Amino acid sequence: MTTSKKHVWMVGVLAALGILAVYFLGARALLGEAAAANLELVLLGVLALLGAGAVLVTLMSLLGLLFAKSRADRLKNLGGRMLFLLGILIILVGLVAGSQWAAHTPAILGDNGKPLEGSIASLEKLRLGGTDQWLIIRGHDINKPVLLFLSGGPGASEAGRVLRFNSELEKHFVVVIWEQRGCGKSYPSLHLKSALTVEQYTADVVELADVLRKRFDEEKVYLVGHSWGSIIGVRAAQARPDLFYAYVGTAQMVDVLETDQMIYDMVMDHSRQSGDTAFVQTLDKQGRPPYLGKSPIQPYAALFGREYALFEVPNIRSEEYRQDGDAILLMLKQPEYGWLDRVYYLLGLMNTFNVVYPQLQEMDFRQDAARLDLPVYIVLGRHDMNNPSEIPEDYFNQLEAPSKQLVFFENSGHGMIWEEAGLFHDLLVNTVLRETYP
Repeated sequence: MTTSKKHVWMVGVLAALGILAVYFLGARALLGEAAAANLELVLLGVLALLGAGAVLVTLMSLLGLLFAKSRADRLKNLGGRMLFLLGILIILVGLVAGSQWAAHTPAILGDNGKPLEGSIASLEKLRLGGTDQWLIIRGHDINKPVLLFLSGGPGASEAGRVLRFNSELEKHFVVVIWEQRGCGKSYPSLHLKSALTVEQYTADVVELADVLRKRFDEEKVYLVGHSWGSIIGVRAAQARPDLFYAYVGTAQMVDVLETDQMIYDMVMDHSRQSGDTAFVQTLDKQGRPPYLGKSPIQPYAALFGREYALFEVPNIRSEEYRQDGDAILLMLKQPEYGWLDRVYYLLGLMNTFNVVYPQLQEMDFRQDAARLDLPVYIVLGRHDMNNPSEIPEDYFNQLEAPSKQLVFFENSGHGMIWEEAGLFHDLLVNTVLRETYP
Protein backbone atom coordinates (compact mmCIF):
# COMPACT_ATOMS: atom_id res chain seq x y z
CA MET A 1 0.00 0.00 0.00
CA THR A 2 1.34 3.45 -0.93
CA THR A 3 2.00 6.16 1.65
CA SER A 4 -0.92 8.25 0.35
CA LYS A 5 -3.34 5.34 0.68
CA LYS A 6 -2.11 4.66 4.21
CA HIS A 7 -2.73 8.31 5.01
CA VAL A 8 -6.28 8.09 3.67
CA TRP A 9 -6.84 4.92 5.70
CA MET A 10 -5.62 6.55 8.91
CA VAL A 11 -7.72 9.65 8.33
CA GLY A 12 -10.78 7.50 7.63
CA VAL A 13 -10.37 5.40 10.78
CA LEU A 14 -9.72 8.47 12.96
CA ALA A 15 -12.74 10.21 11.47
CA ALA A 16 -14.93 7.19 12.22
CA LEU A 17 -13.66 7.08 15.81
CA GLY A 18 -14.31 10.82 16.11
CA ILE A 19 -17.88 10.35 14.94
CA LEU A 20 -18.33 7.57 17.51
CA ALA A 21 -16.94 9.84 20.23
CA VAL A 22 -19.39 12.62 19.34
CA TYR A 23 -22.20 10.08 19.21
CA PHE A 24 -21.53 8.56 22.64
CA LEU A 25 -20.74 11.90 24.29
CA GLY A 26 -23.95 13.59 23.23
CA ALA A 27 -25.84 12.58 20.11
CA ARG A 28 -26.83 9.19 21.51
CA ALA A 29 -28.83 10.74 24.34
CA LEU A 30 -30.80 12.85 21.86
CA LEU A 31 -31.87 9.77 19.91
CA GLY A 32 -33.34 7.94 22.88
CA GLU A 33 -32.42 4.47 24.11
CA ALA A 34 -34.55 2.40 21.74
CA ALA A 35 -33.57 4.31 18.59
CA ALA A 36 -29.91 4.26 19.63
CA ALA A 37 -29.99 0.51 20.20
CA ASN A 38 -31.57 -0.07 16.78
CA LEU A 39 -29.02 2.18 15.08
CA GLU A 40 -26.11 0.46 16.80
CA LEU A 41 -27.46 -2.96 15.95
CA VAL A 42 -27.62 -2.02 12.28
CA LEU A 43 -24.11 -0.56 12.41
CA LEU A 44 -22.78 -3.68 14.12
CA GLY A 45 -24.39 -5.80 11.42
CA VAL A 46 -22.82 -3.72 8.65
CA LEU A 47 -19.40 -3.85 10.32
CA ALA A 48 -19.72 -7.59 10.84
CA LEU A 49 -20.58 -8.14 7.17
CA LEU A 50 -17.74 -5.90 6.01
CA GLY A 51 -15.36 -7.63 8.39
CA ALA A 52 -16.44 -11.08 7.23
CA GLY A 53 -16.02 -10.04 3.63
CA ALA A 54 -12.58 -8.59 4.34
CA VAL A 55 -11.51 -11.79 6.09
CA LEU A 56 -12.69 -13.89 3.15
CA VAL A 57 -10.90 -11.69 0.59
CA THR A 58 -7.74 -11.68 2.71
CA LEU A 59 -7.77 -15.46 2.97
CA MET A 60 -8.24 -15.77 -0.79
CA SER A 61 -5.34 -13.37 -1.32
CA LEU A 62 -3.14 -15.44 0.97
CA LEU A 63 -4.10 -18.55 -0.94
CA GLY A 64 -3.33 -16.87 -4.24
CA LEU A 65 0.02 -15.73 -2.88
CA LEU A 66 1.06 -19.35 -2.37
CA PHE A 67 0.71 -20.12 -6.07
CA ALA A 68 1.76 -16.78 -7.57
CA LYS A 69 4.94 -16.50 -9.61
CA SER A 70 5.24 -12.76 -9.05
CA ARG A 71 4.42 -11.89 -5.46
CA ALA A 72 5.29 -8.20 -5.21
CA ASP A 73 1.98 -6.84 -6.51
CA ARG A 74 0.00 -9.43 -4.61
CA LEU A 75 1.79 -8.48 -1.38
CA LYS A 76 0.84 -4.83 -1.92
CA ASN A 77 -2.81 -5.77 -2.46
CA LEU A 78 -2.72 -8.07 0.55
CA GLY A 79 -1.35 -5.29 2.72
CA GLY A 80 -4.17 -3.00 1.67
CA ARG A 81 -6.82 -5.59 2.42
CA MET A 82 -5.35 -6.33 5.82
CA LEU A 83 -5.32 -2.64 6.67
CA PHE A 84 -8.98 -2.41 5.62
CA LEU A 85 -9.78 -5.33 7.91
CA LEU A 86 -7.81 -3.70 10.73
CA GLY A 87 -9.79 -0.50 10.23
CA ILE A 88 -13.08 -2.40 10.51
CA LEU A 89 -11.89 -4.08 13.71
CA ILE A 90 -10.77 -0.77 15.25
CA ILE A 91 -14.15 0.84 14.52
CA LEU A 92 -15.95 -2.24 15.85
CA VAL A 93 -13.92 -2.18 19.06
CA GLY A 94 -14.61 1.55 19.36
CA LEU A 95 -18.36 1.01 19.03
CA VAL A 96 -18.42 -1.79 21.60
CA ALA A 97 -16.15 0.06 24.03
CA GLY A 98 -18.26 3.20 23.68
CA SER A 99 -21.44 1.28 24.43
CA GLN A 100 -19.86 -0.24 27.53
CA TRP A 101 -18.75 3.19 28.72
CA ALA A 102 -22.20 4.67 28.08
CA ALA A 103 -24.11 1.89 29.90
CA HIS A 104 -26.23 3.40 32.67
CA THR A 105 -29.58 3.21 34.34
CA PRO A 106 -31.64 6.35 33.64
CA ALA A 107 -32.25 8.84 36.40
CA ILE A 108 -35.66 8.88 38.07
CA LEU A 109 -37.17 12.22 37.10
CA GLY A 110 -39.49 14.47 39.05
CA ASP A 111 -42.36 16.52 37.65
CA ASN A 112 -39.87 19.24 36.71
CA GLY A 113 -37.98 16.85 34.42
CA LYS A 114 -34.92 16.84 36.68
CA PRO A 115 -33.57 13.94 38.79
CA LEU A 116 -35.93 13.42 41.71
CA GLU A 117 -34.44 14.63 44.98
CA GLY A 118 -33.70 11.75 47.34
CA SER A 119 -33.98 9.13 44.60
CA ILE A 120 -31.38 6.59 43.51
CA ALA A 121 -30.68 5.24 40.03
CA SER A 122 -27.35 3.47 40.04
CA LEU A 123 -25.50 0.85 38.02
CA GLU A 124 -22.79 -0.55 40.28
CA LYS A 125 -20.08 -3.19 40.35
CA LEU A 126 -19.67 -5.00 43.66
CA ARG A 127 -17.28 -7.65 44.90
CA LEU A 128 -19.33 -10.67 45.97
CA GLY A 129 -17.96 -14.08 46.84
CA GLY A 130 -14.54 -13.10 45.56
CA THR A 131 -15.67 -11.96 42.08
CA ASP A 132 -17.05 -8.78 40.49
CA GLN A 133 -20.82 -8.72 40.05
CA TRP A 134 -23.26 -6.00 39.03
CA LEU A 135 -26.32 -4.38 40.58
CA ILE A 136 -29.05 -2.17 39.15
CA ILE A 137 -30.43 -0.06 42.01
CA ARG A 138 -33.51 2.13 41.56
CA GLY A 139 -35.89 3.88 43.93
CA HIS A 140 -37.79 7.15 44.25
CA ASP A 141 -36.80 7.47 47.91
CA ILE A 142 -33.52 6.14 49.25
CA ASN A 143 -35.14 5.74 52.67
CA LYS A 144 -37.74 3.20 51.49
CA PRO A 145 -37.31 -0.51 52.34
CA VAL A 146 -34.97 -2.52 50.12
CA LEU A 147 -36.25 -5.22 47.74
CA LEU A 148 -33.68 -7.65 46.33
CA PHE A 149 -34.81 -9.38 43.12
CA LEU A 150 -33.36 -12.75 42.07
CA SER A 151 -33.79 -13.51 38.37
CA GLY A 152 -34.80 -16.85 36.91
CA GLY A 153 -32.36 -18.98 34.94
CA PRO A 154 -29.90 -20.36 35.75
CA GLY A 155 -27.74 -18.31 33.44
CA ALA A 156 -30.33 -15.62 32.67
CA SER A 157 -30.99 -12.06 33.75
CA GLU A 158 -34.57 -10.84 33.94
CA ALA A 159 -33.52 -7.25 34.57
CA GLY A 160 -35.12 -6.09 31.31
CA ARG A 161 -38.54 -7.38 32.30
CA VAL A 162 -38.35 -6.00 35.83
CA LEU A 163 -37.31 -2.59 34.51
CA ARG A 164 -40.04 -2.63 31.87
CA PHE A 165 -43.00 -3.94 33.85
CA ASN A 166 -42.24 -3.40 37.55
CA SER A 167 -41.10 0.23 37.71
CA GLU A 168 -44.10 0.97 39.96
CA LEU A 169 -42.24 -0.83 42.75
CA GLU A 170 -39.55 1.86 42.65
CA LYS A 171 -42.05 4.21 44.33
CA HIS A 172 -42.32 1.96 47.37
CA PHE A 173 -38.96 0.20 47.57
CA VAL A 174 -35.33 0.64 46.73
CA VAL A 175 -35.34 -2.09 44.06
CA VAL A 176 -32.06 -3.96 43.65
CA ILE A 177 -31.73 -6.22 40.59
CA TRP A 178 -28.74 -8.51 40.97
CA GLU A 179 -26.87 -9.68 37.89
CA GLN A 180 -25.84 -13.10 39.19
CA ARG A 181 -22.41 -14.62 38.64
CA GLY A 182 -22.12 -16.07 35.15
CA CYS A 183 -25.12 -14.06 33.92
CA GLY A 184 -25.54 -10.82 31.98
CA LYS A 185 -23.15 -8.10 33.10
CA SER A 186 -21.64 -10.50 35.62
CA TYR A 187 -20.88 -13.17 33.03
CA PRO A 188 -17.05 -12.82 33.31
CA SER A 189 -17.25 -14.44 36.75
CA LEU A 190 -17.94 -17.68 34.84
CA HIS A 191 -14.20 -18.25 34.60
CA LEU A 192 -14.50 -19.71 38.09
CA LYS A 193 -16.74 -22.57 36.96
CA SER A 194 -16.02 -24.45 40.17
CA ALA A 195 -17.82 -21.61 42.00
CA LEU A 196 -21.02 -21.99 39.96
CA THR A 197 -22.78 -23.99 42.62
CA VAL A 198 -26.11 -23.57 44.39
CA GLU A 199 -24.18 -23.13 47.62
CA GLN A 200 -22.11 -20.27 46.18
CA TYR A 201 -25.12 -18.51 44.69
CA THR A 202 -26.83 -18.80 48.08
CA ALA A 203 -23.77 -17.38 49.80
CA ASP A 204 -23.78 -14.50 47.30
CA VAL A 205 -27.42 -13.72 48.15
CA VAL A 206 -26.67 -13.74 51.87
CA GLU A 207 -23.59 -11.55 51.48
CA LEU A 208 -25.43 -9.13 49.20
CA ALA A 209 -28.43 -8.86 51.54
CA ASP A 210 -26.11 -8.05 54.43
CA VAL A 211 -24.33 -5.39 52.36
CA LEU A 212 -27.63 -3.82 51.32
CA ARG A 213 -29.19 -3.62 54.76
CA LYS A 214 -26.08 -1.93 56.13
CA ARG A 215 -25.74 0.45 53.21
CA PHE A 216 -29.36 1.60 53.33
CA ASP A 217 -29.56 1.47 57.13
CA GLU A 218 -32.29 -1.16 57.18
CA GLU A 219 -32.64 -3.93 59.72
CA LYS A 220 -33.62 -6.38 56.97
CA VAL A 221 -34.45 -6.49 53.26
CA TYR A 222 -37.24 -8.06 51.20
CA LEU A 223 -36.28 -11.06 49.09
CA VAL A 224 -38.14 -11.85 45.85
CA GLY A 225 -37.15 -14.80 43.68
CA HIS A 226 -38.56 -15.86 40.33
CA SER A 227 -38.23 -19.45 39.02
CA TRP A 228 -34.53 -20.41 39.44
CA GLY A 229 -34.23 -17.31 41.62
CA SER A 230 -36.79 -18.90 43.94
CA ILE A 231 -34.42 -21.83 44.49
CA ILE A 232 -31.55 -19.73 45.79
CA GLY A 233 -34.14 -17.48 47.45
CA VAL A 234 -35.43 -20.34 49.59
CA ARG A 235 -31.86 -21.44 50.35
CA ALA A 236 -30.89 -17.93 51.48
CA ALA A 237 -34.07 -17.50 53.53
CA GLN A 238 -33.42 -20.87 55.11
CA ALA A 239 -29.79 -20.05 55.92
CA ARG A 240 -30.28 -16.49 57.22
CA PRO A 241 -33.93 -15.67 57.95
CA ASP A 242 -32.73 -12.83 60.17
CA LEU A 243 -31.71 -10.84 57.07
CA PHE A 244 -35.18 -10.74 55.48
CA TYR A 245 -38.51 -9.19 56.43
CA ALA A 246 -40.21 -11.69 54.14
CA TYR A 247 -39.53 -14.11 51.32
CA VAL A 248 -41.68 -13.91 48.17
CA GLY A 249 -41.34 -16.91 45.85
CA THR A 250 -42.83 -16.34 42.39
CA ALA A 251 -43.14 -19.38 40.11
CA GLN A 252 -41.69 -21.16 43.13
CA MET A 253 -39.57 -24.16 42.15
CA VAL A 254 -39.67 -27.16 44.51
CA ASP A 255 -38.54 -30.36 42.77
CA VAL A 256 -36.85 -29.66 39.44
CA LEU A 257 -36.64 -33.26 38.26
CA GLU A 258 -40.27 -34.11 39.02
CA THR A 259 -41.38 -30.86 37.40
CA ASP A 260 -39.36 -31.49 34.23
CA GLN A 261 -40.66 -35.04 33.93
CA MET A 262 -44.20 -33.75 34.30
CA ILE A 263 -43.54 -31.27 31.47
CA TYR A 264 -42.08 -34.07 29.33
CA ASP A 265 -45.16 -36.28 29.81
CA MET A 266 -47.49 -33.36 29.13
CA VAL A 267 -45.72 -32.35 25.90
CA MET A 268 -45.40 -35.97 24.77
CA ASP A 269 -49.12 -36.59 25.27
CA HIS A 270 -50.02 -33.46 23.34
CA SER A 271 -47.62 -34.31 20.51
CA ARG A 272 -49.08 -37.80 20.16
CA GLN A 273 -52.68 -36.61 20.27
CA SER A 274 -52.04 -33.85 17.73
CA GLY A 275 -50.19 -36.21 15.37
CA ASP A 276 -46.86 -34.38 15.64
CA THR A 277 -44.83 -37.52 14.92
CA ALA A 278 -41.62 -35.56 14.29
CA PHE A 279 -41.59 -34.11 17.79
CA VAL A 280 -42.67 -37.43 19.29
CA GLN A 281 -39.53 -38.88 17.72
CA THR A 282 -37.46 -36.00 19.12
CA LEU A 283 -38.77 -36.66 22.62
CA ASP A 284 -38.32 -40.41 22.25
CA LYS A 285 -34.72 -39.88 21.18
CA GLN A 286 -33.78 -37.62 24.09
CA GLY A 287 -35.88 -39.53 26.65
CA ARG A 288 -37.31 -38.25 29.91
CA PRO A 289 -35.26 -35.81 31.98
CA PRO A 290 -32.76 -35.44 33.52
CA TYR A 291 -30.42 -34.54 30.67
CA LEU A 292 -26.79 -34.47 31.61
CA GLY A 293 -23.64 -34.60 29.51
CA LYS A 294 -21.65 -31.79 27.92
CA SER A 295 -24.53 -29.61 26.69
CA PRO A 296 -27.78 -30.39 28.50
CA ILE A 297 -29.27 -27.09 27.40
CA GLN A 298 -30.01 -28.52 23.95
CA PRO A 299 -32.59 -31.15 24.96
CA TYR A 300 -33.98 -28.90 27.70
CA ALA A 301 -34.38 -26.03 25.23
CA ALA A 302 -36.28 -28.31 22.85
CA LEU A 303 -38.59 -29.47 25.63
CA PHE A 304 -39.17 -26.11 27.34
CA GLY A 305 -39.48 -24.25 24.05
CA ARG A 306 -42.26 -26.56 22.89
CA GLU A 307 -44.00 -26.39 26.26
CA TYR A 308 -43.94 -22.58 26.13
CA ALA A 309 -45.33 -22.48 22.59
CA LEU A 310 -48.08 -25.02 23.30
CA PHE A 311 -49.25 -24.10 26.78
CA GLU A 312 -47.96 -20.67 27.78
CA VAL A 313 -48.26 -18.46 24.70
CA PRO A 314 -51.98 -19.21 24.05
CA ASN A 315 -52.77 -18.16 27.63
CA ILE A 316 -50.97 -14.81 27.67
CA ARG A 317 -53.81 -12.39 28.32
CA SER A 318 -51.73 -9.22 28.64
CA GLU A 319 -51.27 -7.56 25.25
CA GLU A 320 -48.56 -5.38 26.75
CA TYR A 321 -46.58 -8.41 27.84
CA ARG A 322 -47.27 -10.21 24.57
CA GLN A 323 -45.81 -7.28 22.63
CA ASP A 324 -42.97 -6.21 24.92
CA GLY A 325 -42.20 -9.20 27.14
CA ASP A 326 -39.54 -10.96 25.08
CA ALA A 327 -36.47 -11.07 27.32
CA ILE A 328 -33.98 -11.04 24.44
CA LEU A 329 -35.52 -8.01 22.73
CA LEU A 330 -35.70 -6.15 26.04
CA MET A 331 -32.06 -6.97 26.73
CA LEU A 332 -31.06 -5.57 23.33
CA LYS A 333 -32.64 -2.23 24.22
CA GLN A 334 -31.98 -1.74 27.91
CA PRO A 335 -29.46 1.06 28.54
CA GLU A 336 -27.83 -0.79 31.42
CA TYR A 337 -26.14 -3.07 28.86
CA GLY A 338 -23.37 -2.33 26.42
CA TRP A 339 -22.89 -4.59 23.40
CA LEU A 340 -20.30 -6.71 25.17
CA ASP A 341 -22.81 -7.24 27.99
CA ARG A 342 -25.34 -8.39 25.40
CA VAL A 343 -22.90 -11.00 24.14
CA TYR A 344 -22.31 -12.00 27.77
CA TYR A 345 -26.08 -12.38 28.24
CA LEU A 346 -26.35 -14.86 25.38
CA LEU A 347 -23.27 -16.79 26.50
CA GLY A 348 -24.64 -17.04 30.03
CA LEU A 349 -27.86 -18.60 28.78
CA MET A 350 -25.84 -21.49 27.40
CA ASN A 351 -22.71 -21.91 29.47
CA THR A 352 -23.96 -21.15 32.97
CA PHE A 353 -27.08 -23.24 32.47
CA ASN A 354 -24.93 -26.21 31.43
CA VAL A 355 -22.93 -26.00 34.64
CA VAL A 356 -25.69 -25.26 37.15
CA TYR A 357 -28.84 -27.05 35.99
CA PRO A 358 -27.50 -30.59 36.40
CA GLN A 359 -26.87 -29.77 40.07
CA LEU A 360 -30.60 -29.31 40.70
CA GLN A 361 -31.71 -32.85 40.02
CA GLU A 362 -31.57 -34.05 43.64
CA MET A 363 -33.43 -31.16 45.30
CA ASP A 364 -36.89 -31.38 46.80
CA PHE A 365 -37.83 -28.55 49.14
CA ARG A 366 -40.59 -30.66 50.66
CA GLN A 367 -37.76 -32.53 52.38
CA ASP A 368 -34.89 -30.02 52.15
CA ALA A 369 -36.66 -26.80 53.21
CA ALA A 370 -39.82 -27.87 55.00
CA ARG A 371 -39.50 -24.99 57.48
CA LEU A 372 -38.64 -21.33 56.89
CA ASP A 373 -38.39 -19.02 59.89
CA LEU A 374 -39.82 -15.88 58.29
CA PRO A 375 -43.04 -14.79 56.58
CA VAL A 376 -43.45 -16.56 53.23
CA TYR A 377 -45.56 -15.59 50.23
CA ILE A 378 -45.81 -18.03 47.30
CA VAL A 379 -47.12 -16.59 44.02
CA LEU A 380 -48.18 -18.91 41.18
CA GLY A 381 -49.64 -18.33 37.73
CA ARG A 382 -52.73 -20.42 37.11
CA HIS A 383 -51.56 -21.18 33.54
CA ASP A 384 -47.91 -21.82 34.40
CA MET A 385 -47.01 -25.09 32.70
CA ASN A 386 -43.27 -24.51 33.01
CA ASN A 387 -43.81 -25.06 36.72
CA PRO A 388 -47.21 -26.77 37.11
CA SER A 389 -48.85 -25.69 40.34
CA GLU A 390 -49.39 -29.15 41.85
CA ILE A 391 -45.85 -29.39 43.19
CA PRO A 392 -45.42 -25.86 44.64
CA GLU A 393 -48.94 -26.03 46.08
CA ASP A 394 -48.04 -29.32 47.78
CA TYR A 395 -44.89 -27.67 49.13
CA PHE A 396 -46.88 -24.73 50.47
CA ASN A 397 -49.29 -27.05 52.28
CA GLN A 398 -46.42 -28.85 53.99
CA LEU A 399 -44.35 -25.74 54.71
CA GLU A 400 -43.98 -24.55 58.29
CA ALA A 401 -43.46 -20.82 58.69
CA PRO A 402 -44.47 -18.05 61.15
CA SER A 403 -46.94 -16.93 58.51
CA LYS A 404 -47.54 -17.99 54.93
CA GLN A 405 -49.82 -17.13 52.02
CA LEU A 406 -50.42 -18.80 48.68
CA VAL A 407 -51.60 -16.48 45.92
CA PHE A 408 -52.75 -17.53 42.45
CA PHE A 409 -52.73 -15.07 39.57
CA GLU A 410 -55.59 -16.39 37.48
CA ASN A 411 -54.77 -14.84 34.11
CA SER A 412 -51.07 -15.57 33.70
CA GLY A 413 -48.42 -18.25 33.46
CA HIS A 414 -44.74 -18.51 34.36
CA GLY A 415 -44.24 -14.76 33.95
CA MET A 416 -47.10 -13.78 36.24
CA ILE A 417 -45.21 -10.90 37.88
CA TRP A 418 -45.01 -9.19 34.47
CA GLU A 419 -48.18 -10.50 32.85
CA GLU A 420 -50.23 -9.27 35.80
CA ALA A 421 -47.83 -6.64 37.06
CA GLY A 422 -50.54 -4.58 38.73
CA LEU A 423 -51.61 -7.50 40.91
CA PHE A 424 -48.00 -8.19 41.83
CA HIS A 425 -47.40 -4.57 42.83
CA ASP A 426 -50.59 -4.54 44.88
CA LEU A 427 -49.57 -7.75 46.64
CA LEU A 428 -46.13 -6.44 47.57
CA VAL A 429 -47.24 -2.97 48.64
CA ASN A 430 -50.63 -3.57 50.24
CA THR A 431 -50.09 -7.05 51.67
CA VAL A 432 -46.42 -7.99 52.08
CA LEU A 433 -45.17 -4.52 53.07
CA ARG A 434 -48.17 -3.72 55.25
CA GLU A 435 -47.98 -7.04 57.12
CA THR A 436 -44.22 -7.28 57.65
CA TYR A 437 -42.54 -3.86 57.68
CA PRO A 438 -42.21 -2.44 61.20
